[in-house]
Amino acid sequence: MAFIIIDLEFNNLEEIQKYFPNIFKENPNLESVALDNEIIEIGAIKLDNYMKPLKELKMYIKPSAIPVLNPKISAITNISEEDLKDGLTFEEGIEELSKLIDEGDIICSWAKDDIIEIINNALYYNYNNLNWLKNYLDLQEYSTKILGKKKSLSLKNALEELKIKVDNNKLHDALNDALYTSEVFKRIYNSRVLKNYIINDIYNMPAVEVKNLAEYKLNKYKIKNKCPKCQENFELEYDFIPIKWRFVSLGMCPKCNNKIMNEVIIKKTFSGEEVYNEISTIINEIEYINCSYKIKKIINKLINY
Repeated sequence: MAFIIIDLEFNNLEEIQKYFPNIFKENPNLESVALDNEIIEIGAIKLDNYMKPLKELKMYIKPSAIPVLNPKISAITNISEEDLKDGLTFEEGIEELSKLIDEGDIICSWAKDDIIEIINNALYYNYNNLNWLKNYLDLQEYSTKILGKKKSLSLKNALEELKIKVDNNKLHDALNDALYTSEVFKRIYNSRVLKNYIINDIYNMPAVEVKNLAEYKLNKYKIKNKCPKCQENFELEYDFIPIKWRFVSLGMCPKCNNKIMNEVIIKKTFSGEEVYNEISTIINEIEYINCSYKIKKIINKLINY
């Protein structure tokens, strides 16, 4: 068994009109391109189960769905048009990546986004040879839990937390980010604990975020609304309202009188099943007032809309 830590860089159209005001006039096909993030760089490192490095991989992928390199992406990643000019095709790059992975190996990445985009890019290119996408470990989730953090850690914050020296100029390079991720993994590797975080079926893991929460109908039967202290059902003062990436409600426990914020994050598996992640947190009076103010503001906005 080995661990293959991967990192990807993408090209997209985010804010591209700031740099190329006429881009959609000159390239009308880009307005309806069926791919949000096109892979332009693949980095990977393979570690054995003693955390010893075995192989490294770094490849540029020549984009074809979004052939215009977004200057915003170039500024973040330092990838240039020249780098991509002689890049591999998506199919060639993914084939090379798959050669790193043997039966029983575990694919790792910092958050699930890279796995999602491998599948999205494969669907776009009608590429079906993804049988090697099996065992998976989300190193962001694992690191966040092991380091005792409530909110998901960024790779940069994890490196700082573990006092790993970083050259900021080398971040957002696919191979360098994979190497930095491997350094985090080495520091907190625990083979016994790790087993609880390995996903054996990538296609049935909750990975795809539900968009347009304002139009989403929440299934209340899936929500427990239990006090995190005494497990009593608590009464809602403010029902669930979509705020950014999740639904938020406020209530009070009738047994221990704690004020509670309840958050529900909804994700879909690649097979289409919806998974609710419910997080109930005891909050103080000031936090309660601040959150209720935000909820009231959103409710008033919806009423006046």
